[in-house]
Amino acid sequence: MGVRDAGLVYACITHVPLWLELPPWVVAIHLGEAQGEGRLNLRDLAPEWLPHHPVLGGTAGSFALRRYVLEHRRDATRVGICLYRKFVSRRRISGARDPRYRVMDVVPKAMLDGDRYADALWPGDARFLVSKPRCFTRVFWHRRGYLREYARDHCVEDLLRFAAEAVEQGVLGPREVERFFREDVIVPGGVELGVYPADFWLDATEQIERVVRACVTRHPTVRDAYQARLWSFCAERLGSWLLLKRFRTEVAGRPEGGPIEWLDRARWRARFSGQLNLVTVDTSHSGYRAGA
Repeated sequence: MGVRDAGLVYACITHVPLWLELPPWVVAIHLGEAQGEGRLNLRDLAPEWLPHHPVLGGTAGSFALRRYVLEHRRDATRVGICLYRKFVSRRRISGARDPRYRVMDVVPKAMLDGDRYADALWPGDARFLVSKPRCFTRVFWHRRGYLREYARDHCVEDLLRFAAEAVEQGVLGPREVERFFREDVIVPGGVELGVYPADFWLDATEQIERVVRACVTRHPTVRDAYQARLWSFCAERLGSWLLLKRFRTEVAGRPEGGPIEWLDRARWRARFSGQLNLVTVDTSHSGYRAGA
C-alpha cells in the first residue's frame, strides 16, 4: 500500500455495524443507531443534522465529516469518503458488474479479507478518485438530463425546489439552471463517494449544505420507503454538477459545458475515475437501486 499520506483524511460513513475492519488511516463516522460512546457521531459533530438524517441518509455524514476536518484536520490536503458497503477503488476488483447499475461492480465480502480491503481503498497519489461517469442518454435524439431522469425515478417537484433554493443560495446561477437540468453525465455519489482535493471538497460540501439547510427549513417534506432520502438524491446531482464543472475547468478550461476527456492519453490511464464497488454477501442479487 505504501506510506500513509498524512494529508489524507479518509472516512467511512455508516449507520449500521461495520461490515469490514477499517485500516488505521480511515475513521468511521456513525449515524443513526450506530452512534455510541467513544465514536465519531453525527450527534456530536453536526447535531443540527441529527433530526434530518431520515431525509438525508449518508449526506448527513458528509456534513459531519466537514465539521471534523475543519475542527481537527485543517492540515488535510485530500478528503476521501466511502460508505459501509460502497467504495471507489483505483482498479476493478471482482470484474462482476451489477446488472441494475452498470458502472458499479459487485464485490463479495470474502474478496476483501485481511489487507485486501485496505489495499482496495488506498487511493495512491490521486487528487481525484471518483466513480466512472454514467451517461443518461442512449440515443442522441432522446436526451434525458438530470431533470427528466429524476422525474422518471423520483418525485420531480423535489429537484425543482432544490434547484430553486440553489439559485437563492447563490450556488447555481440563474443562467445555469437550464444547463443543470439538461446535464446528461452524472458521477455517482457526487462529492460523497471517492477522494477529492480538500479545498474543493470543503467548498463544494459547504455549498450543498447551504442548499439542503434551506430545503429542510422551507420544505418539510416526508416521503416513504425508497423516496425517503429525497434531499440526498438531489444533493448527489448538485455534487456531480460541481464536480463536472471542476473537471471541465481543469481539462478544457470551460466550466460552462462541453465534453470531458476522462482518459489521460499521455499516460494511458483514467484521469479522474476509478471503480465503484458494492460489497455484498450475496453475489446473485445485489439488492442495490441506483442512487441508494
